[in-house]
Amino acid sequence: MIPQPERIELEGGARIVVASNPASPFLSFQGSLPAGVTAERPDEEGIAGFLSRLLLGGTRTRTARQIAESLEGLGATLEFDIAQEALVFHGRCTRRTAAKVFGIVADCLANPVLPAKEVERIRAEVLTEIEEDMDDTQTQAVRELLSSVYPPGHPYGRDPKGDAERVKAIEPGLLLELHHRAYGQQGMILALAGDVDTTFVRTSIAKPLDALPTGNAPAASPPNPEPVPPVTKTVALPHKSQVDIAIGLQAVPRSHPDFYAASLANLVFGVIGMYGRLGANVREEKGLAYYCLSRLRALRHGGHWYILAGVSPDRLGAAMAAIAHELDRLRTEPFTDDEIEGGRLNQIGGLAVRLDRNAEVANTFHDIEFQGLELDFLERYPGIVKALTRDATMAAAERYFRKRDCSVAIAGPLPGEVPSL
Repeated sequence: MIPQPERIELEGGARIVVASNPASPFLSFQGSLPAGVTAERPDEEGIAGFLSRLLLGGTRTRTARQIAESLEGLGATLEFDIAQEALVFHGRCTRRTAAKVFGIVADCLANPVLPAKEVERIRAEVLTEIEEDMDDTQTQAVRELLSSVYPPGHPYGRDPKGDAERVKAIEPGLLLELHHRAYGQQGMILALAGDVDTTFVRTSIAKPLDALPTGNAPAASPPNPEPVPPVTKTVALPHKSQVDIAIGLQAVPRSHPDFYAASLANLVFGVIGMYGRLGANVREEKGLAYYCLSRLRALRHGGHWYILAGVSPDRLGAAMAAIAHELDRLRTEPFTDDEIEGGRLNQIGGLAVRLDRNAEVANTFHDIEFQGLELDFLERYPGIVKALTRDATMAAAERYFRKRDCSVAIAGPLPGEVPSL
């Protein structure tokens, strides 16, 4: 059964979506502020992610230990994370403890004190992760691909952590500047699912959120990325035993009319079953890869489509040729009716599975509100998917999965000359 959500708009600009399930003893929540990587200025790379890690590190009235002990005593969870387009927070509590939990949420968002000891702890943590990333073949391949797919400096192509030199230079003043302009009620989205209703939200959850300032000005949307010519990049890691390949290009934003057809095409090509046609050929039939799949990431103002594969160094050339063959097959061997129908059923059935738990319901309605899809989207979605024809799906694949325009990034022990796509 699809939950029937309701929207509450607060005077300060926050929007709350409520999906009531009285049979559940808990409520899950997912929220966001427009304070992700896209809120960073050119000299602030890494600031948004750094600040997100400090939000549980103490406020003007609570130490980090008091926050942790309070949440534990309430049987609640709370986490903050950073994404390209938003600061995200999520967790779980009960109806009885919700007012106190959201008091903590609001306090963490509104009043972080950034203790020097915590700042240095986070700095060391981020620098360690950057060092580990530099030695991870898949991470390096994806990072190099995204920096190639988007124009230089575009937030969609940046690593949210920033680089080591920028992290070493981060000072509390920079963090507080971003906090002052980006954290507040304006642009906040909060989705709640479980033992909750609109009356309860207005009296017990909206009130604590009043602690957030109302004068914040969300950053301007990033420019729609301009196309860039394809390039090939390599990262030599000779001590590793695996080569990771990332192949991709810009694709559609979430609001584009072609998104649904492109999503279905990607599902059939490199996701469903044993990673679609791609995995069936490159991994299962030919045994050329440890894994081989494709992903479509559609953001508000752009997106990208990419293939990932992990291979043995001595099979790099053969794996690249097999991947190129599958891309060529999109033109010579269109998806069959059975492949399209299997993809449709997977998308519709997958929605039902995602709505099985409160956390997934909150996540789904947050995404719907974030993307501006209207609250009846879940009712319309099966009809949207069923209306996708084979011709429309193939047209999207041909339009957005173009081998000739793909950049390539390869990381690992490189066996001499790097094969082309």
